[in-house]
Amino acid sequence: MPERASTFRQTVLINIGEDLIHTILVGSSLALVAIAARAYTRKHDSRYLFLLLAFVFLGLSQIVTLLETISFSSPVFLPFLELHLSHLLDFLMLLSFTLALTRSVERGYEKTEPVQL
Repeated sequence: MPERASTFRQTVLINIGEDLIHTILVGSSLALVAIAARAYTRKHDSRYLFLLLAFVFLGLSQIVTLLETISFSSPVFLPFLELHLSHLLDFLMLLSFTLALTRSVERGYEKTEPVQL
């Protein structure tokens, strides 16, 4: 009987720890969304827009993962795509980061003169 109680305590601690980590991840990703949104409102550049989208997808992915951990016994599955929802959101996040990093900087509002040597 003591072995069963010890196993139960370990399982409860693992679940509490996992829920806590996922809650921290949701909070952190939502803070990143707020920072990226503020940056985009200051500088309307497509790179900032794609960074904002990437952080939105990160936040949604973490919210879905938290709900899967707390409420559901299995991951949310999209049968028409044959994908887990969190995997689709992770892919969209990766795509948004890639677009943000590979876009050329729009400098229509910043014109600088070349340096004469």
